Amino acid sequence: MEKNDNLIGVLVTLFRYKRQILWATLATAVGSALISFIFLDNYYKSTTSFYPVSPDVFKPEQMFGQSQKDMDYYGGEEDVDRILTIAQSGELYDFLIKKFDLYRHYKIDSTDEKAAFKVREALEGLYEVKKTKHNAIEISVEDKDRRLAADMANAARDKVDEIAQRLIREIQANLIKAYETSFSEKDKSLRGVGDTLMIMRQNYGVIDPETQTEAVTKVSVEAQGNYIRSKAKLEALKNNPSVSKDTIALLEATLKSYEEEAKYNAQVMKKYNEGYNSVSVMKQYYEQERNQIGRDKQRYIQLKVAFETKIQALKLVESGAIPIVKSRPKRSIIVLSATLIAFVLSLIGALVVDSYRHVDWEEIRTASENGAAKEPKSAKIGFFKKEK
Repeated sequence: MEKNDNLIGVLVTLFRYKRQILWATLATAVGSALISFIFLDNYYKSTTSFYPVSPDVFKPEQMFGQSQKDMDYYGGEEDVDRILTIAQSGELYDFLIKKFDLYRHYKIDSTDEKAAFKVREALEGLYEVKKTKHNAIEISVEDKDRRLAADMANAARDKVDEIAQRLIREIQANLIKAYETSFSEKDKSLRGVGDTLMIMRQNYGVIDPETQTEAVTKVSVEAQGNYIRSKAKLEALKNNPSVSKDTIALLEATLKSYEEEAKYNAQVMKKYNEGYNSVSVMKQYYEQERNQIGRDKQRYIQLKVAFETKIQALKLVESGAIPIVKSRPKRSIIVLSATLIAFVLSLIGALVVDSYRHVDWEEIRTASENGAAKEPKSAKIGFFKKEK
């Protein structure tokens, strides 16, 4: 077995090319160092972190203590996802591009038909938003200008807060508008119910079913009683010769008046009974509608207070500070990685060159053309060749 057939043969081969390997590795190390220091700019990353606030804090029933549910001050998973979506929205990107004039900053021709795509792509490469393991949200911005990186990160966070507030306030504004429209319709309807109730009261004489029934019944019973007593008295006295005709006439007149009064109260009682149920139902409906409008107006006022109250949609944990240390490039890692790769490739290259340096390529070509099936005697495939 020849020396190239084992590990020692490999080491011997590599040792033979030690100068080439060393120079190739050293040249790569020096070249990667020069390239990383000359052509790669320093980038600085600024990061701001915050928690989403629960929508509960915007609800009037929570603000005024009218809810049985305990208020959640910090948002859950759905709120985190909502803020993450806002933080990666086109509106936010457009805001940063316009506010910080990123076409000029990234040296992109704004008249180019693909300018919008290019500037968005450049920004996305330097902008990052993520959820931490503690359910906080981080917005990070990298830039060559360390102050600009901090300003962009904080501006992005403030814009997310603004958009989140606006979305909630748009819902509140729609509710307020719906209440205002409802009040107009309900006030008109309530006036109609009130007018109907008034006409029914006049027709049936039912003013307040809850308190009037006893009084109406008492008057009717008293009128009937007066008529019966007066009639009995007249019957008892009109055949008494000792009673004067004037007294009898007075008793008859009194009886007639009691009779008319009893008839009138009987008619009143009849109409009262006929309209009692209808007026009671209409009055109850009127009171319910009026009370409901009162409750709606109270909620409307509370909703307007909540709408006009300045409440942050985000709870700040840390502002984006001006970074001191660069985030990239990691030049030492670049140089070490390039040097290691060059060293490994040099080793492989040395083995390949040594394995094929004794091959007679002309003989192989001729044999291939002649259709020769046997292997050329001069072909040596380094430490992979077969043992004779």
